[in-house]
Amino acid sequence: MTVLILLLVEMSHASVKSLSLSKKRKIRENPIQNVNAGSSVKRSRNTTQSQSERTNISGIEDTRRCGKIISIHLTNFMCHSNLRIEFNSRVNFLVGRNGSGKSAILAALVLGLGCNAKVTNRSKSAKDFIKIGETTAKIEITIANDGPQPFDPDEYGDSITIVRTITTSSGYYAIRNSQGRIISKKFDDLQRILLYHNIQADNPVFVLNQDSAREFLKELEPSKNYQLFLKATQIDLITEKLDECLHLHKAHREELANTEKKLQYMEMDIAVHKGKLKELIAFEHLGDNLKALNIEYHWLLVKQQEDKLEEIHKKLDKYEGKVNELNKLIHNKDEVNSILTQKIAEFFENIKVKNKDYSDVNQSLRKIRCQIDEMIKKRSEIEMKIESLKKKKSRLETHINELKQHIKERSKSNQDDVDALRRQNEESLANYRKQCETSLMPLIESLKRELNTLMENKSQKEVIIDKIKQEHGSCSHKISTINNQIATAKESIKNKMLIYGRHMPELLKEIKKAHADGKFSVTPVGPIGAYLQVPNNQYRDDCRIFEEILDKLSKGNNHMIVTTKFMRQVYDVSNGRVLPPSGTSLLMELIECRNPVVMNFLIDRMHIETILLTDKKNIAESITSIRENVPHNLSKIVVLCSDSIHLEYYPVPHYRTYSNKIRRPKYLHINVNERVKHLEVEKSKLENQLSSLKKDLELLGPQLCKDKEQIQNKRALLEEKEGALMEIQQKIADLENVEYADCNNELQLLINEIEERDSLLTEIDQGVNEKDLELNKLKSQEEALKDDYGREKNKLQEIQNEIEGMKAELDKLNLKLLSINDNEALNKDRLKSLTEQCNQFEEKKNKIIELINAAKQSAEEKGERLISNITVDEVLTQMARIKAKLQRGRPIDLDQDSLQDLITHKERELETKRLIYDNLKISIDSLRASLRHRFDFIKKFKGHMSMLLTMSFEMILRLRNYVGNLVPDHQNKTLKISVIPRDHDTASVSSARALSGGERSYSTVAFLISLWSCVDHPFYFLDEYDVFTDEVNREYMTRLLTEEGRNHAWRQYAFLTPQDMSLDPENFIRIHRLAEPDRH
Repeated sequence: MTVLILLLVEMSHASVKSLSLSKKRKIRENPIQNVNAGSSVKRSRNTTQSQSERTNISGIEDTRRCGKIISIHLTNFMCHSNLRIEFNSRVNFLVGRNGSGKSAILAALVLGLGCNAKVTNRSKSAKDFIKIGETTAKIEITIANDGPQPFDPDEYGDSITIVRTITTSSGYYAIRNSQGRIISKKFDDLQRILLYHNIQADNPVFVLNQDSAREFLKELEPSKNYQLFLKATQIDLITEKLDECLHLHKAHREELANTEKKLQYMEMDIAVHKGKLKELIAFEHLGDNLKALNIEYHWLLVKQQEDKLEEIHKKLDKYEGKVNELNKLIHNKDEVNSILTQKIAEFFENIKVKNKDYSDVNQSLRKIRCQIDEMIKKRSEIEMKIESLKKKKSRLETHINELKQHIKERSKSNQDDVDALRRQNEESLANYRKQCETSLMPLIESLKRELNTLMENKSQKEVIIDKIKQEHGSCSHKISTINNQIATAKESIKNKMLIYGRHMPELLKEIKKAHADGKFSVTPVGPIGAYLQVPNNQYRDDCRIFEEILDKLSKGNNHMIVTTKFMRQVYDVSNGRVLPPSGTSLLMELIECRNPVVMNFLIDRMHIETILLTDKKNIAESITSIRENVPHNLSKIVVLCSDSIHLEYYPVPHYRTYSNKIRRPKYLHINVNERVKHLEVEKSKLENQLSSLKKDLELLGPQLCKDKEQIQNKRALLEEKEGALMEIQQKIADLENVEYADCNNELQLLINEIEERDSLLTEIDQGVNEKDLELNKLKSQEEALKDDYGREKNKLQEIQNEIEGMKAELDKLNLKLLSINDNEALNKDRLKSLTEQCNQFEEKKNKIIELINAAKQSAEEKGERLISNITVDEVLTQMARIKAKLQRGRPIDLDQDSLQDLITHKERELETKRLIYDNLKISIDSLRASLRHRFDFIKKFKGHMSMLLTMSFEMILRLRNYVGNLVPDHQNKTLKISVIPRDHDTASVSSARALSGGERSYSTVAFLISLWSCVDHPFYFLDEYDVFTDEVNREYMTRLLTEEGRNHAWRQYAFLTPQDMSLDPENFIRIHRLAEPDRH
């Protein structure tokens, strides 16, 4: 039997926790660690406490958690020969320039925790990560096992070290305990440890590498955002497993339907065989059945005659009874009269007895009636007493009210002034409070909000004006520089050397003079740009190599002097050059230079014989990312993406990509007119930009003055309203402290009298209650007597009804007695008629008896009598059918035993398959219900997690007064990010693509932190989170990530950045500064 397996997935979610960057930080010691090759620092151990608590005995928050990264040790891995990093259990910053090996640490983390090499986005094979010149690489990752719920603590201790050794041909794992002893070398054991500690190194939400971070920060595609959301919450994995279960369930449903059809066919087959068995059995008994039916037929004939005889007997008995009765009436007239007379006398006696009973019951009824009347009288007397007490009570209450009114009138003359003052003060107090709560305080709050808004707008405009002024000065300086360059270029039409500076012709003249005087052994060569030509305009204008060369030759009109040995011919680089694959060009072949000294200089300094150029990214990626495609001697490939940006690809095993801006080369040997034309176009653009900046400055200046004036007015109004509020609050305090005089002692006598009246009133109430109890008792007795009265009355009625019945019977007897005497002749005529009818029935009876005897004799010859409930016609029909079947012969060739065995075998087979079918159907239905429940749950869970994600994202944006939201579309599988910065309106920014680099980076980090708030993981690694941002947004994002680590002490964070940073000293932050690795 096929077994259907449904994957059960346990899901958990974390609540969204608030984040605040305004919290004051306490100054602590900043543990900054400079990480160099071969460095080793011991991890500090926390004192072991209860695993179920987050804080230790001293009140300090316990940051221990299983799965956190304690240290990473790399040997011969990528660019690192021997690197060891000890991580802080909370927040770590890995700082190093591009190429220092930051991303290598992230790749080692992913590979060391059992992931495939493809996850790193750097190579498809782990052996490509071995350092050049080495045959093996080793990754050692130590994770914590001393927090709540450790994995096999008796065996592994408080830490687990995972060692992955990579060779050129294979690789293997080793798992060590805290003492360094190898516990296991099985990959399955590693998977169990990672699953137990919920470590997902292949999840980009928890480990976001360089390429993924760059692409994510740049694109922010709704579909990719949604996929990241599914990956973070593991909904994609759950959905995939549920889909597999659904397909498997459909297959089993089809199999179940086929099995059901087979069972139905088997049931039909068994029914057919049973029908044939019945026909066979019936055929073998047809003769006996026919004989039995024949016997039954003859006895049914007997029964027909017996029924007729019985009917005649009934009629005969009826008429004979009437005849006997008439004979009695005729022959026993005197006796009947005597009997009737006696019965009449008995009825008279019975009536007399009943009349006596009636008289007794009637007397008892009158006695009960008298008792009821007496009870009614007593009840009336008690009710009158109660009414009297109530009237007395009313008089006392009236008297008490009069005394109270008298007290009020007596005290009014002395209390009026005090009461008037109290009421006046209470009204004033209520008015003052109402004025504060409904008028002044809301107005002051509104003024403060408006003032804060104006101050923030003023600060933003001042920042924008300063930025515009800086750009204005920069544009003016650039225009001045371009004017000088245009003048120099126009002058260089007559002398091309003037392009390199006004003093260049004089410098060359002095060099020639010094050489003629014998001061130089060989004439110096320069400037180099005069010897270089690039026939291809694309590379002549945009190639970064030329920019690097000429940038070294002219910076602030300071020329570089290079001392080298002059050769008369270009170096032979046939063994060291790279052969360009299809779609690429060698940089050395694109440069035309007839001077061998200059060409040798470019080979020595720039290695132009190892650099390839192309304009297609896919060609560069395919060549540099796959070891088999990398040409010999290749150092890098330059890809021209646009007029302003190009990419540099470095080949494996140190595969990486860098983007750079292109500055147009100024000192190549070019056409002067073209150079002048280009400078004038650039000048025109700068002048347009300068004009736009002036307009913006003119527009923002009046707005800033207006904002300052509004701020001054708001402040004055706020001070005025706050002063009024303080004055009213002082008045309220004064009124609340007023004390009032008490004049009630003079009225004590009147109050005492009222108390006496109240005591009398209490006694009256007690008397009323007692009378009420007595009245209720009388009422219950009265009700009992009424019940007795009703019963006696019913009994009297019954006796009366019996007397009337006896009188009716007496009348009938008198009437019958009269009828006997009057109807004697009529009875004789009726007797004669009935006698004749009895004789006729007697003749019919004799004839039927003869027929019955003859039929019995014939039936007894056939067989014993049978009792049957069918008719003669039905028996004849059955007999005719049996005779027809006997004429047709046997219905089947098999004998009865063989057919019965065949049916039994088929029934057993059907029962077995039916049991299998029922069990399978129950299992499939149960699993289908479970599958439906899980699909419903994952739908609700997806909505719940998206709601938590949206709430957290909006909350983080509000920290910078941004407005935005996440719009999940589960049907189209998209997650759109919408962000509106505080200095933009809704219409100007419609999506994340319209944001600046810093705003987009901040929004992206906010989105990642929102994802972190929805799911839990021991550690979070983020590479180059600040790659596209400015300094302000970078600082704010760093503070935001640091605050995330502060608020989640049970998590570990590591952030990789090429930018140096300075943070306030915190004991939960460690900064690792990576030095340039030894690449030889």
